[in-house]
Amino acid sequence: MPAPDPATVHTRDELVAALNALRGARSYKALARAHPGLRHSTLGDLLTGKSAPTRETLSAFLTACGLGHAAQRPWLEARDRAAAAHLSRPAGAVRARAAGARQLGVHPSIQTPGAAGELPAYVSRDFDAELRRTLRPGAFVLLRGGSSTGKTRALFEAVRETLPDWWLLLPDSGGTPGPRTVLWLDEWQRCPLPADRMRSALAAGAIAVGTLWPEEYNCRAAPRNPGQPDVYADERTLLALAHVIDVPEAFSAAERGRAEHVAAGDDRLRLALSSTDAGVTQVLAAGPELIRRWSGADTTDPRQCTGRAVITAALDARRAGARTPATRDFLAAAAPSYLTPAQRAAAPRDWLDRALDYATTRLHGAAACLTPVSADMASVCGYRTADYLHQHARRRRRAEPLPDGVWRALVDHHPEDTLELADSAARRGRPDIASSLHARLPPAERLRHAVHGACHRTLVTAVIRDGLADADDRLNALLAGRGHWAELRERSDAGRPGAARHLVDGLTRVGDLDALRAEMHAGTPLAAERLSALLSVH
Repeated sequence: MPAPDPATVHTRDELVAALNALRGARSYKALARAHPGLRHSTLGDLLTGKSAPTRETLSAFLTACGLGHAAQRPWLEARDRAAAAHLSRPAGAVRARAAGARQLGVHPSIQTPGAAGELPAYVSRDFDAELRRTLRPGAFVLLRGGSSTGKTRALFEAVRETLPDWWLLLPDSGGTPGPRTVLWLDEWQRCPLPADRMRSALAAGAIAVGTLWPEEYNCRAAPRNPGQPDVYADERTLLALAHVIDVPEAFSAAERGRAEHVAAGDDRLRLALSSTDAGVTQVLAAGPELIRRWSGADTTDPRQCTGRAVITAALDARRAGARTPATRDFLAAAAPSYLTPAQRAAAPRDWLDRALDYATTRLHGAAACLTPVSADMASVCGYRTADYLHQHARRRRRAEPLPDGVWRALVDHHPEDTLELADSAARRGRPDIASSLHARLPPAERLRHAVHGACHRTLVTAVIRDGLADADDRLNALLAGRGHWAELRERSDAGRPGAARHLVDGLTRVGDLDALRAEMHAGTPLAAERLSALLSVH
């Protein structure tokens, strides 16, 4: 009979069965004789599962069975796993080894004929060893990278391999993180936790793991520009606790080599490796197909034409600061703004249904431009744009002004985003929209927002006046002094602290009205104010 393998032990019952198999034909009397620390009652409790053994008792038993120190280590680890299995389960938690990739936010993969499994084989990344080393009790580990770069898949594989018996908890599950619990914060910008809850979880021995886009990280890591509320103060204190690992946009040469080896048995990886449209992970998530679906729509086909308009409306709403999914009512009101009079006249009566069918079609079984968000069974409360498409469109449509009809639709159909949209409208030169949105806030909330902004302006002004600006600010000043607007613009869009202020100040200084107008439509802080001031003297 083969020797039992302690690596297969995960529960107390499995441990008892494995220990009995290891014991073999040895009697209680023989075992007690082999080690003076063993008694008949102790052995009875151990081999029947009446009580969990201490590490000392288990070590004595293993010694009696002839195992040396090195051979005992995997058995002691098995004992720890079995003991952990009896810790109380937080509400809504699952074992990490049982968690599903899609449930945790891993992008679906493109499908090819004969593809085996929902996802292709995992290609190990260069940062995997560092990631696994940092998964220790009390740690907050954050993978920073763009959409569809493989962040969530790498995190999923690392947690499942390193912490298979830990409880895994999503932030909206209602459970309380405790010892041997992984708090899963994929796309952390969508599910920020209060600082006190995060700290108490880490202090209890939980591990928090998350992902974040670089621009979302940058805007949270540094104070906002003068005149803007410091809405990320709470999250900034948590980022100081994080061990940040950067995930590159593309595979390194070593990663591509490993992918070539794995791709021998998977057409999906072979297709991704041969593509010149984008990186391996982006192609696997159908990123280039999403862009083609949106920008390459046939404008002579009413379904594609209105579908593109619906997608653009949802993308612009998100670009303008809407965080909640775009509702059907919003899309019905906003999409016509992206159609010509002739296109609106040619639209069939059921144009919105056809447009949504086009926008929500999954490409290669992987992703859709818009994904329905459910409110309940068989009920859709809105549509969320694909992250990869959002990042592309935000760059492409950076300086495009939102049509009046879209602003009105946002005012009418996005009440939960009032504060964000009001700030965005003010930055984009739409004080009328900002005023309408602010009027909808309770008086106490309007006062709190105004006071917060005033206090923040005073603080940032004092920091600049006292010469406490960091290296970022010195670099921004150097770029502005040399007129390197494109580089400053890139830094501003990436959320680098101070870049927006230096960019707008520099463009104001040289009197570039067109560039300031573009920055205003992009929502760059202070651009609308400076443009208005310049126009008033011309």
